[in-house]
Amino acid sequence: MTIHESILDGIVDIRTHKVRTFLQTLGVILGVGSLVAVQGLADAGRRQAVNFFAEMGGLTKIFVGNREPAETIQTAKQLASAGLTWDDALALKRDVAHARLVDPASNTYQLVRYGEYRRKHTITAVTPDYSDVYRFHVDRGRFVIDSDLASSARVCVLGDTAARTYFGNEDPLGKTLYIGDEGFLVVGVMKRKEFYFRDDGHNALEWMNRLTFIPLTTLYTRFTGDPDRKVDYINVVVDSVKNNQKAAGEIEAVLERRHGGVRDFELYRRDERIKRQEERGQIFDIVFMASGVVALLVGGIVIMNIMLASFQERIREVGIRKSLGARGGDIAVQFLVESVLVTSIGGAAGLPLGILFARGITALLGSPAVITPRMAIVSVATSVTVGLFFGLYPAVKAARLNPVEALRYE
Repeated sequence: MTIHESILDGIVDIRTHKVRTFLQTLGVILGVGSLVAVQGLADAGRRQAVNFFAEMGGLTKIFVGNREPAETIQTAKQLASAGLTWDDALALKRDVAHARLVDPASNTYQLVRYGEYRRKHTITAVTPDYSDVYRFHVDRGRFVIDSDLASSARVCVLGDTAARTYFGNEDPLGKTLYIGDEGFLVVGVMKRKEFYFRDDGHNALEWMNRLTFIPLTTLYTRFTGDPDRKVDYINVVVDSVKNNQKAAGEIEAVLERRHGGVRDFELYRRDERIKRQEERGQIFDIVFMASGVVALLVGGIVIMNIMLASFQERIREVGIRKSLGARGGDIAVQFLVESVLVTSIGGAAGLPLGILFARGITALLGSPAVITPRMAIVSVATSVTVGLFFGLYPAVKAARLNPVEALRYE
């Protein structure tokens, strides 16, 4: 009997014993469904995280922030250190080989006035690189430019929400916005940034739309008068993700040298953050996968038991085939093909069930499901593996059957 004939024989057996086939495939359906759902949820989480970071500059961005000393009593070097400064950013841009963009930034809390509007807001002082670092570009007008830094210009750029908050339905371009006691010319309005983790209408990037930007030098000359030109943080964009670790080491070396060995700064790498999130998410993945594996094991055991029962019913048939010249390998292939056929049906049914599971869970959480070709591969590979593994014992037992004893079997 060829494999093609074995498949046809298996199909006939499935049609003849529909209830038995359903019981055989039930565990495989549930197991494959669980595994497919895990893959869909895991892929959705990873893609959401990567897409979110992409909206804010990608995985090549390294955030350098100030760090308060852990020691209660500080050394003279620690007391003398000014923390992160604009000069540090210039040194990083010059000395870090893989640094493509370097943007120092600082915040100040000032009263903002226009017409009857009066309220305090956080004002963000930046350099021209900020727009490319955060992939946050202007919709109308322009962003901060080099000549603004050189002249400490009294210009500002508004986020979409900030523009509507200050000016309502008026066009803010060319108008004067008062920040503190200084009048600032509005030269640009940013494109609106949006990103939704869930379908609840919450924009995770709305904080960017509320920002008001001024040149970094203007902060020093108009508000703080800081001779050290301190900054709150520095963003460094590396030329490639594979160079993140090397660039981080170079950043640390430059800053430690400039700060006299004082570690008053801290680095945050996005690629490491995603890696940690994936490691934490693996705990949940393992729980779901364990449930799927248990269901597959139960389904496999059911398949093996029913195959053994089927073998008992077909002992005389096997004996006749062997007496007519069938080899043990032919008998084993027939039983394995039937087992794989049954589990493949279970895998095919488990795929849409797993997709349904994934969509149901993500609907409850309010986040989108991700359906990938990987799900189909998982369902096929899993079902075939279960069919081969649990069909092996009945197949071997049938192959080793003595034809004389088989023909005597009643």
